[in-house]
Amino acid sequence: MPRNLRNWNYNDIVAFLKQHFFVEIYSNAGSHQYFKGYVDQVKKLVEVQKHGSKSISIKSLQHDIIPKSGIPESIWKKWANAGNKKTRKKIQYLGAMSE
Repeated sequence: MPRNLRNWNYNDIVAFLKQHFFVEIYSNAGSHQYFKGYVDQVKKLVEVQKHGSKSISIKSLQHDIIPKSGIPESIWKKWANAGNKKTRKKIQYLGAMSE
């Protein structure tokens, strides 16, 4: 379970992105998957590395995944600190939209 920006794994990132209307558009044979979404009316492309159940490094999250998503870091932290899935469902960045 993520705490702030620590201990995020692949499944946590994908759950967060899907909650914010990102959809998987490509998955190569290796360990990378690509998600597309619209944030503040701009198309965003996020690459997520699949490491099984291992945590994604905080540097990858802060310098790659979060900026590419266009969703403010504060929303990522709020979602991580929310705890259970029911509470997380209520945390939504209003600039994220479906196609």
